[in-house]
This record gives sequence, C-alpha cells and structure tokens, in this order.
Amino acid sequence: MIRTICFTLLAMLAVALTDTIGQEREKARPKSITGIVSKVDATSLTVTQRGDGGDRSTTFAVGDKTKVTVQTNEDQAVKGEGGGERKIPKTREGKLADVKADSRVTVTFAEAGKADSILVLRPTPPRKKEGER
Repeated sequence: MIRTICFTLLAMLAVALTDTIGQEREKARPKSITGIVSKVDATSLTVTQRGDGGDRSTTFAVGDKTKVTVQTNEDQAVKGEGGGERKIPKTREGKLADVKADSRVTVTFAEAGKADSILVLRPTPPRKKEGER
C-alpha cells in the first residue's frame, strides 16, 4: 500500500515537472540588436545595423510600456567575475524623446517588431590613430 502511494506521488511529481519545463521552453527568450537609429517617431523606431553583408534595417513598434534608459557620461565600478572591478556607464531613466536619429541604441525585444526596452548608448570616443597617445 505504501509503495503504491509513493509511486503515485512520484508519478504526479514527474508529470508536474515535465509540464513546468515545457512551459518554460515555450516562452520566448528576449533578443536584442544594437545599431544606429535611422528614424524615430511616437509609434515606431527604425534601427540600422551595418555589417559585411550591407545595411539591415529593423522597425519596432514603441509605446507607453517601452522602457527607455540612457547611458550617462559617468562611470560606476562594479565587481566582475573573479572579484575584479570594472567600470560600466551609469544609466538613468529616459523617455522616447531622448532617442534621436543617428543615436546608437540597443533594443531588447521578446516579440519580433515590438520593442520592450531601448538603451541609448553614449557616444564612443574617436579611436586614436596609430602613433598617437
């Protein structure tokens, strides 16, 4: 009798775990792209990625639920793997008005064509030419 109860409980647990794992696999993992804003308005954002195969543009719908953050010119020290410190840019909350054409951004999305978050990256300093300090 006890073996039957234990076996039944074990079987129910296995079914529940299988069901949970299946649901997690169905959820779309967030994806992101980084590129230059070529067009922005109140309802959409077009990001152009440059690569060896040419330019590729992607348009995203934006709305009230789209989170916008902006990198500042200040850095903050954070602990990395192995206990060492590294500097990363500080961020602040922003608005869609902070996203300008020719800005470099990273757009995160779970559903194709719909931006969940936009990170406006600070301008990168120009590279030093060979021989410059």
